[in-house]
Amino acid sequence: MNKPVLRALLLFSAATFLVGCKSAPRELILQREWTANAEFAGDVWASTIAQQHGLKLDVREGSEIIDPIKLVRANIAQFGVASADRVLRENENGAGLVILAAATYRSPVVFLTHPAAKINSPADFKGRRIGIQPGTNTDLILRALIRTVPLTSKDMEIVDSGWGTTNFESGRLDVLGAFDYDEPVQLDLKKVPYNMILPENYGVRFVGTVYFASRSFVQKNPEIVQTFMNCLVDGWSHALSHQTDAINMVGARFPAMDESKELLSLARGKVYFAGEDGKLLYASEDRWNAMGRELVSLGVLHQFVFSDNVDYRFLDVALNSTTPSQ
Repeated sequence: MNKPVLRALLLFSAATFLVGCKSAPRELILQREWTANAEFAGDVWASTIAQQHGLKLDVREGSEIIDPIKLVRANIAQFGVASADRVLRENENGAGLVILAAATYRSPVVFLTHPAAKINSPADFKGRRIGIQPGTNTDLILRALIRTVPLTSKDMEIVDSGWGTTNFESGRLDVLGAFDYDEPVQLDLKKVPYNMILPENYGVRFVGTVYFASRSFVQKNPEIVQTFMNCLVDGWSHALSHQTDAINMVGARFPAMDESKELLSLARGKVYFAGEDGKLLYASEDRWNAMGRELVSLGVLHQFVFSDNVDYRFLDVALNSTTPSQ
């Protein structure tokens, strides 16, 4: 069977399966890791597209006490979004998760410094007070970054930065581990100057957050997974092309979100959301392997095998069937 015919059959089954199979779940949960922000833009748009396929996709907020990995493993949520390193660590402990796509193909973690402090590279972290956010991969990326000098954690004071930018603005921190389309936007709105160190410039190549499901769910429901991925690719294509509309949709679904700030975040974050080499929701195997080697070197993983963790079959079909939004 040639590829065009196979693709057509996959798309047909994905579009009709939900109507024809009584045992298939028609209400699905996509559990996010944190509260509503610009990262929800493609998801919320995808949820409206899903309705056209007879599927109710419920995009849910996370919090400090809501863990998407635990909810997916418990079959409470069918799909989740979490940092790539967390999913890989859970898989090494037998979680049985499948990464379907990269929400941010490269990590948005950056390190902010005060212009007057003359901290221009990781080598200048020595003797400084570095703020990270526990529970995020600001910690892992800092550890990988300072190894390029090389420095160790003993060469600096590493502390909990707290959420937001207050401790950086007050001068209590020399360096702030941040997310490129969050804290810098906050500082821009306050007109607070800063410099930024990009780990990518020093060879630290981490994947950011990822979409995942349990392996058992994927094996039992391939048509539903395909429909979900089709909607997700379409949703992100529309969201990146119509950013104001996308943020308005997220704001309507989650009224507590600051739409004006998150619109700026979506614009700044587009380079992360657009995917590697312009392929939506895609991070290359080369990037995954680079991250895997780093995590093994840091002692976070014992080994990394791309095919044991990442399955792009559904993403490939979705990308080949999607017409880019104008």
